[in-house]
Amino acid sequence: MPPHDLPPLSALRAFEATARRASFKAAAAELFVTPTAISHQIRQLESWLGVRVLDRTPRAVSLTPSGIELYEAAAASFTEISRAVSRLRRGTAPAVLTLSATSGFLSQWLVPRLADLRRVLPDLDLRLHASDAVVALRTGSVDAAIRYGTGPYRGVDATALKADRFAPVCSPTLSLSRLGELRRATLIHVEGRRVPQPLPSWTRWCTRAGAKGVNTDAGLRFTDGLHAVQAAIAGQGVAIVSLVLVADALASGLLVQPFPTVLRGATYHFVCPPDLSHRPDVAALRTWFQDRLARP
Repeated sequence: MPPHDLPPLSALRAFEATARRASFKAAAAELFVTPTAISHQIRQLESWLGVRVLDRTPRAVSLTPSGIELYEAAAASFTEISRAVSRLRRGTAPAVLTLSATSGFLSQWLVPRLADLRRVLPDLDLRLHASDAVVALRTGSVDAAIRYGTGPYRGVDATALKADRFAPVCSPTLSLSRLGELRRATLIHVEGRRVPQPLPSWTRWCTRAGAKGVNTDAGLRFTDGLHAVQAAIAGQGVAIVSLVLVADALASGLLVQPFPTVLRGATYHFVCPPDLSHRPDVAALRTWFQDRLARP
């Protein structure tokens, strides 16, 4: 076989991503296509090779012996190509992109996902700027921001990322399951919030949920939402918090959402100056946020 006799690059990319992620759905999300498109590319590759490279079951995707051999070669090749492209583009890529966001969003949502961000955008030279106040873009070299509100945001390019919701969360050790049990629970309050409006208070939530006899004035009070989350994880009470910001703690079982009633929050937006909207690194970062925040 001559060295240039290769299967379609798109099919190889689909195969490499599927093999690495062990999932058609995860590979599709990574390559920004549908799972059906990934499946079609794999079938095209297998037809071209004349051998099966994947075994498919309703629950899993695994490599055949031929698939293992091809994956090892494809993964090594893509890694070398990526390194070469990075070296070639390094001289023209923007030196630094500074992103501003609240300390809560950075610490609770973004920092746990930085490894994924570096994997998807290895050439992005990102600097993080934590501020709970709205920072004027380009002031202090801030290029983009994650803003939380309803908009509109004048003078900037704004992309809505995800609508937030608030609900009570607590440690599973509290074993809450019935509304009446809130009467004996310690309520955790976050004071000083400015958004969303109306504020997600215990009074509003109990009215919405029909929880009667709960003393919504009692409990622990914090001026920082992160401290309220930490107190809830430690089993010190029940806090009404952003479900976006505690998604990882809920997924890992550190926290549970014992009651289904939620309060509407504001919306996370990616904002940047209009003249930076199409800059490759800014556009790539915006797309990454759109994809990750769209996930459950």
